Amino acid sequence: MSNIKDRYAIVGVGESERSKNSGTTPLHLALDAARAALNDAGLQAKDIDGFMSYSENDSCTSHQLATYLGVRPKYVKDIMGGGSSTEMLIADAVGLIETGQVNTVLIYRSMNGRSGVRMGGGGWDVNLLQSVIEGGSFIIPYGAASPSQWFGLFATRHMHETGLTQEHLGHVCLSFYEHAQRNPKAFFYGKPLTMEEYKNTPYLSYPFNKHDFCLESDEANAIIVTSAERAKGCKSRQVYIMGLSARQCVSHAHYWNDLSEVAADYVAPEVYKMAGVKPEDIQVASIYDCYSWVVLRQLEAYGFAPRGEVGHFVAEGNLRMGGKLPSNTAGGMLSEGYTHGMNNVLEIVRQVRHEYKGTDRQVENCEIGICTGWAGPDMAGAMILRN
Repeated sequence: MSNIKDRYAIVGVGESERSKNSGTTPLHLALDAARAALNDAGLQAKDIDGFMSYSENDSCTSHQLATYLGVRPKYVKDIMGGGSSTEMLIADAVGLIETGQVNTVLIYRSMNGRSGVRMGGGGWDVNLLQSVIEGGSFIIPYGAASPSQWFGLFATRHMHETGLTQEHLGHVCLSFYEHAQRNPKAFFYGKPLTMEEYKNTPYLSYPFNKHDFCLESDEANAIIVTSAERAKGCKSRQVYIMGLSARQCVSHAHYWNDLSEVAADYVAPEVYKMAGVKPEDIQVASIYDCYSWVVLRQLEAYGFAPRGEVGHFVAEGNLRMGGKLPSNTAGGMLSEGYTHGMNNVLEIVRQVRHEYKGTDRQVENCEIGICTGWAGPDMAGAMILRN
């Protein structure tokens, strides 16, 4: 693998308005996010020659977005994907720029995830469900027919093996809800959570109650990637990519075969090696948080706490401001909004840029951050950034 450390940068980020009922199309949302990212970078639409997106059959195409921005792109790509797709497409953009196919790439996720196609909204065809998860025909007939149920099975086993408790899941939720109170754009801004309330909330799918679930939102996010050389001409404070692992997988396609491993276990050593840093060098994090337990398992995988001690790590407040690893500082997908992880990447870019300097939302003196992607226990990616 060639050394890409510090040779590529994120130069623009932007988002549309976040709501539960946008009243408009994913194309309109994508245009808002793309224009915000272009303005952030100080670029014009004609400066973008590559467009990429990911969706769950709930978005507009990259060619459509380029057309309505007034651009004929050299390259377009639209993939079916959710978690970890942001990191994967950023890696694709780096590869395309590296080989001279394009110069600057805009990556976006646009969705009416609440008022339109809802990931948790039911009505999924059984054939689709069986294609979504390996071995679906063995578990769906017994009632395990949604991501919360699948992840709940993994969580329950991990909790049994390591001593994690319901309260430890709650500490993840409380930390991110607390961060949302500093973010007026977060859905749960003005809605803090206490441990008593968390514990008294009924289960939706054991061991998860509603606070352990990611949100549903109508919104679009956009990211612009280019070379470090071209980044010098942008008005924004560029954020350099130190390390990147696009999308790794576990050792067996039927991943129920071995619940002891997750793909992040393989991503971590590679991304740290490429970046030339260790877990203790990371000062701020955006950890994929479709469910609270997913955060705990990744903290373990990325070396922030040893197996069996992750619960103590979060209970001590280490995910909060002033902790060892302030994480998901906009509220994350548990309490800010949900675009299959891209909103978490926007936040880590802004933290590393020190855009919140002088406020209680800024992580002090943070220079290096990590953002992780999780498509499931079987696939994951990650990226380490610096200012």
